[in-house]
Amino acid sequence: MRPFRWHLALPAAVLAGCAAAPSPYPADLESRFSQYSAAAACCDDPGAFPWVPLPGSGTVEFVIGSESPAFEFQSGLSRFAAFRLPETQEPFKVQVKSFFDGPSGPDGSVFYPVLAMMDDAFIVTRVSSLENIRLDQALATPGGKGGLAVVAPFDPGYSRERYLVVFTPAVLLGAPPAERREGDVLTSPALEWVGRRNEDVVTPSPFGRLRITVAPANLPDPG
Repeated sequence: MRPFRWHLALPAAVLAGCAAAPSPYPADLESRFSQYSAAAACCDDPGAFPWVPLPGSGTVEFVIGSESPAFEFQSGLSRFAAFRLPETQEPFKVQVKSFFDGPSGPDGSVFYPVLAMMDDAFIVTRVSSLENIRLDQALATPGGKGGLAVVAPFDPGYSRERYLVVFTPAVLLGAPPAERREGDVLTSPALEWVGRRNEDVVTPSPFGRLRITVAPANLPDPG
């Protein structure tokens, strides 16, 4: 499988962090896509996902990397992160921010986050799309890192959503499903968005570093 060919060059991403610590995924994109191409689905049922509990409020750092599981989503194969939503009766929202790797966008790379919400029977209740993603440069935060963010609201009094999965559409990675399937995130607007390939689009990556923030629904979106 070949990665989706943006007109931008595919530069090597320089990963920050402690030099002594093992990297969660390769620095260069070619190696990342090679690992992605060799990945196999971890399971046939979301009930077998490795669910990580989210706090009632606060922030969790997470990496989708070489050791992360993969699954055949409606939009194709993707590595993913799976979270159990907090037990609460109050409305809340979850922001998922995916940080840019390497140089500042648009010259680096990034994991484009799409969210799938599930109920307690692991039935998908709703899915975000590429149009829901916004640029978050975190300019107001000292030492803040830029990235792409998506926010999902939750109301336990209205629905029984219990789980949240973060993945990326396979069409961005050059491996879409053979045919369109029910529930596919690749809507007509999304496909049009992909087809633009303008200079503001950052090269997609099959791996990425995430920050997941849980906050009361009446608070402003976290930066």
